Amino acid sequence: MKQILTWSFLLCSLFIQAQTVADNTEIADNTEIAGNTDRADSIDARNRRKDPFYIQLYGGINKSANENLPWTEFSGYPWSGGGFLALGREITPLWGWRAALRINHNKSRNVQECESKDVYGWNSLSLFGDATFDVTDVVRRKAMTKKNSRFNVKAFAGIGVAYTWKFDKVPLSYTHAYSRSSRLVPTMRLGVNATYRLSDRWRIGAELSQSLFTDRFNGVAYDAPLDGRTNLKVGVTLLLAKKKKVVKPVIRLNKLKESPTMMMATPAPEDTKMRHIEGHAFLDFPVNETVIYPNYRKNPEELTRIHKSIDSVMFDKAVSITRITLHGYASPESPYSNNTRLAKGRTESLKSYLIRKYNFSPQLFQTEFTPEDWENLKGFLIDSKTRKVKGDFWYDNKDYIETPEMPDYVHQHQDELLRIIGKDMDPDTKEELLKKVGGGEPYRWLLEHVYPGLRHTDYIIEYKIRAFSVEQGRKLIYTHPEALSLEEMFKVAASYKERSDNWLDALLIAVETYPDDEDANLNAANGCVMTGRLVDAKKYLQKAGNSRQAKYIGDVIQAMEGNGKWKVENGKVIIEE
Repeated sequence: MKQILTWSFLLCSLFIQAQTVADNTEIADNTEIAGNTDRADSIDARNRRKDPFYIQLYGGINKSANENLPWTEFSGYPWSGGGFLALGREITPLWGWRAALRINHNKSRNVQECESKDVYGWNSLSLFGDATFDVTDVVRRKAMTKKNSRFNVKAFAGIGVAYTWKFDKVPLSYTHAYSRSSRLVPTMRLGVNATYRLSDRWRIGAELSQSLFTDRFNGVAYDAPLDGRTNLKVGVTLLLAKKKKVVKPVIRLNKLKESPTMMMATPAPEDTKMRHIEGHAFLDFPVNETVIYPNYRKNPEELTRIHKSIDSVMFDKAVSITRITLHGYASPESPYSNNTRLAKGRTESLKSYLIRKYNFSPQLFQTEFTPEDWENLKGFLIDSKTRKVKGDFWYDNKDYIETPEMPDYVHQHQDELLRIIGKDMDPDTKEELLKKVGGGEPYRWLLEHVYPGLRHTDYIIEYKIRAFSVEQGRKLIYTHPEALSLEEMFKVAASYKERSDNWLDALLIAVETYPDDEDANLNAANGCVMTGRLVDAKKYLQKAGNSRQAKYIGDVIQAMEGNGKWKVENGKVIIEE
């Protein structure tokens, strides 16, 4: 065992010395590295690379190292052979893992304590889990080389199990009992693997390892618990990562270092700041009832959502709600006359509830109702994959999870269902026809999963907001940006130091609140250019219109990226054709 460890150490040292010589030669030609810490760190990061997934296929020879067999007789050990297939990967630049499936034919020459001098043969199939350590990356880091060496050395150690079988019928001992039965035994090993890179994907290499089995099949007098095998294998390694395209950096010396101060667009004032908020309420009612029970089924959650909508509008005492529109819908599974009563009555119930809750004037409300929501039923069948649900209800709001997927037995009758829904006929007759499609199964699924979402009340809250001072706007821009006009947001931005964080925040919040406004996009592009965020600037510039100011921002971006010829005259960038 000591001799094998010595071999491993010598082989590892040989590759380390070769690598160090190559690295030091490279350093001699690049002496500027020694005096530049940043460059050294960059080289260190580049040289300590992680290997991707790799597959190894190796074959070769192995020699026995039976217990108590003197190392002086190693040359006389019998030869045998085998191979292995391995899959591995580096988790960090230094450490990795490897799983190896090995098969070997082993031959053992008896020791002096045995009565027979014959050779004893047997087979083993073993599976190992190895921990690998990249010796080359350690050397490259210490040498601070930028050279990409073709050599790589990894040390490894692992544990596993081996299945032994097909023992030769050679008597090794006449005085000590031993077993030649096939069995599963624990095993361990260590060694080094050295490879040479042929290309970006392929490597050739050699591996020297020592495997130790726990056995009772050698028949030696001392009955030692371990049997060793020295393995020398050669083979190929295939890296599974796709070859990366080498993109040479484009070095541009002609770049504008800092953008000049640019003119901002001044948004027009908003005469009357009118706003509105929309939502859907899916209230539960007992069968055929129109009274709202706040604690019934999902009503606490639905009413809370309505409260939050109204409370978000009334963040300021000066906010004036001008109108609340309620539009109630019922699902079409009952007689049309009853659904008319339910849709109208439940809409009025929600109106009465809000009047009591917030002390609203009845004149504030506008109520509408649709007895049966055929349009949304049709919309669901046409575009079911994009519909949204919460629990068993489907919504249009993007924040809710998707509806249950339409089963095949509904999808097969989709066209027939849509044809019936589109007919201009008595609603109750239409409902009866739907019940007969596909033996009634599609209707029952719709009744359970889609109809609950058709019983809803849509609401629109319209309100008017007063004008705010710059000091008030500084707070509201982070809490209620929708309350500020674009002009007010611009004044908030102008109140901060140009190019400061708050200044840029105000410009970006403005464009998020008014994403389609050209002035908002133009000012956001300006802000991003002046703070060096060119990628964002180009995004906002796409929606900033075709004004001279927008074109000038494009010219400044071109100069800062170093594209083409440019000059600065009187503090203004000019692109030279």
